[in-house]
Amino acid sequence: MNPSARHARKGLAAGCGLAATLALTLAAPAQAAPPQGEPTVISDLAYGPATPGNLLDLHLPAARGKGELPLVIWHSGSAWFSNDVKTGEQALDVVEEFTGRGYAVAAINVRSSFDARFPAQGHDVRAAVRHLRENADEYGLDPDRFAFLGNSSGGWSAAFAATTSDIEQLPGETGVDGTSSAVQVAVPFFPPTDFLSMDTFAAENDLPMQEGIYPHDAPDSPESRLVECPGEVFPTELVSIQACPAETEAADPSSYIDGDEIPIWVLHGLADALLPYNQSQLVYDSTTAAGNEARFTLVPGAGHSVDEVLGARESTTWLTNAFGRERVVHRASPTWHDIDRFLRLGFAQAERAGR
Repeated sequence: MNPSARHARKGLAAGCGLAATLALTLAAPAQAAPPQGEPTVISDLAYGPATPGNLLDLHLPAARGKGELPLVIWHSGSAWFSNDVKTGEQALDVVEEFTGRGYAVAAINVRSSFDARFPAQGHDVRAAVRHLRENADEYGLDPDRFAFLGNSSGGWSAAFAATTSDIEQLPGETGVDGTSSAVQVAVPFFPPTDFLSMDTFAAENDLPMQEGIYPHDAPDSPESRLVECPGEVFPTELVSIQACPAETEAADPSSYIDGDEIPIWVLHGLADALLPYNQSQLVYDSTTAAGNEARFTLVPGAGHSVDEVLGARESTTWLTNAFGRERVVHRASPTWHDIDRFLRLGFAQAERAGR
């Protein structure tokens, strides 16, 4: 990981309150998805042996053109505690939003930290991508237009899928048979990434810290339950993630950034009392330092909620292009329409790059 990415950008939080001075070029006035008929749902497709942790539901839009469908893969967060989130309210909201825009949507489960510990969850994310690509013809999907979105630990899944897209096979990963695990664009909402920095950053920057969630360094925290430290007896004898920094670093999506990466847009609320905003910032800093295009949006007043992050009255977005030039834009926060446009631009960029 880029060492400088572990430090907060000076003036980051303060910048969110500035008046609007620039227009976000890829944004447009908020537009809801047009009304459509009910999508077709193909439930409980198995992409691996674990049940329900390796199941997904594929939703196909009612209105379909003649071409292959772009795909949104969505994973809802649960602090890695649940292995069955694909039919939750947030997942169904995303299904409605994007099938109405002409996408297929795969709402996926991954194994919980009670089922298996990292890297199982990262391997599941990539196995789901491969399964959908291998069966793209059957479902009318475009295998070259896959996007991954998610919130919280599902945002971690999106970030992990993104930053490992250029890696054919991870250590210990099974079932890799030549099919690509890559996605072409990703949008993680408030992902946990650099677990080791959470508590210190939140305390030093006087951020809200919800009791019962902090400290993340505690032996029974979601992160400590995810990462297996040497010598632990799960779940009765756990230790803090600070006791095994190397194993914890391996769970950080930013640690896989190395050169050419796909476009990524990370979004976070400044009032998030569960995860500090540096978790999103670090992904942005790391990938742009490696020469990649990315965006980072910080929304004042928004908590740990997609609904609060999207469509707020103000936000600050940092945008870095392929030439390493960064712009800072102050305006209303993005909408699903803006996310849709970002995905389509990412697909077009991937096609040009042959990615």
